[in-house]
Amino acid sequence: MIRFSNCKINIGLYITAKRPDGYHNLETVFFPLPFYDVIELIDAPQTGITVVGQSIPGSAENNIIIKAWNLLKKDFHALPPVHFYLLKNLPAGAGLEPEAPMALILY
Repeated sequence: MIRFSNCKINIGLYITAKRPDGYHNLETVFFPLPFYDVIELIDAPQTGITVVGQSIPGSAENNIIIKAWNLLKKDFHALPPVHFYLLKNLPAGAGLEPEAPMALILY
């Protein structure tokens, strides 16, 4: 499965609360742009990720896509191991981050 994760510019962003899991609840207004990262998901012997294009700081285990997949596996135990291929076109930390790449994959 291949999905395109569009980028956006936040016009307004308000952090409403910090959650117990360390993430934040947000209220935001954003404008989508016609640029994107590309995410491919394939069956694999073990779950992992390969990133090409723009670099992403941190290890593969700390990648948000892997973290989201592992969280899903807690509720859906039958999910198979998969490998993600991420073509990272948008620079990390530039304020153009794609909107919910995991949600797009599973939609």
